[in-house]
Amino acid sequence: MKSVALIVTYNRIEKLRLCLQATCVLPFDCIVVVNNASSDGTQQWLSTLTDPRLNVIHLNENIGGAGGFKYGAQYISNTIKTDWIFFFDDDAYPSSNLLENFINLEKENYQLFCSKVVTPQRQLCSMNVPYKKIPHTMWDTIHYALFPDTFLPSINKSCDVQTFSFVGVVIHHKILKLYSQHIHEELFIYFDDLYFSYFLSQLGYKIRYSPELIFTHDVTLNSTIYNSKKLYYSVRNLLISQKIFNIFPPFTKGTIFLRLLKMFFLTSLKGEGKQSFKHFFRGLKDGFSYKSNKRYK
Repeated sequence: MKSVALIVTYNRIEKLRLCLQATCVLPFDCIVVVNNASSDGTQQWLSTLTDPRLNVIHLNENIGGAGGFKYGAQYISNTIKTDWIFFFDDDAYPSSNLLENFINLEKENYQLFCSKVVTPQRQLCSMNVPYKKIPHTMWDTIHYALFPDTFLPSINKSCDVQTFSFVGVVIHHKILKLYSQHIHEELFIYFDDLYFSYFLSQLGYKIRYSPELIFTHDVTLNSTIYNSKKLYYSVRNLLISQKIFNIFPPFTKGTIFLRLLKMFFLTSLKGEGKQSFKHFFRGLKDGFSYKSNKRYK
């Protein structure tokens, strides 16, 4: 079994050091790092590494996590002969037995696997939990808010799911060869992995949640998007799902309305006044007038 690690990085050199330290001790056949035009010395530091498996791609501009993963996926599809590609960010660290456990998984009916992702405190990383059943309708959304376990996998039990996160997903090379163009780089951040995985699910591909595969995601769970430009992407990308998916989008218009209403309330509660509302309303504007490859400067 040949395997490739695909890592996207941007201005997090200290976390990237830890990420590559955990990655390089594993028997990956190749390690691809996509550097999103980092300005913190990442390029210079990467040039000092001597691991022969390392392939580093330096981009001229930051095209976000979505663009970085798409670029890396297409680079691997076109230049590297492999079986499986492991996706993760520069702040995610694979467990020491990741590849051993993956080799032992039953793969006959699956070409897509997603991992259990935890924080450094060993808490479940909620942002990376896949949907067992996506909350599609308004009723689903209300039900999900009240009874989330209905829509999420049991944390330590394997099961089929509808979506995956780009932190810890494992994708067969045939899938990337056929469908990597459906990673929407214009999303920049947020919903890129959800929309790509939902697209694959709609095509009939099965995704297996396998808690034997573990990544540590070095994030703070109580951090907020409501005081940063991340709010813009969250609002905009939620809206444009209706345009990306012409038939059976992941969320109905009613669901999107409820989610936006919640975001507006949390912006009022957790945001930084006018600046946060600027991000929110610009996200609305650009979502309704969506144009491909538009980024928020």
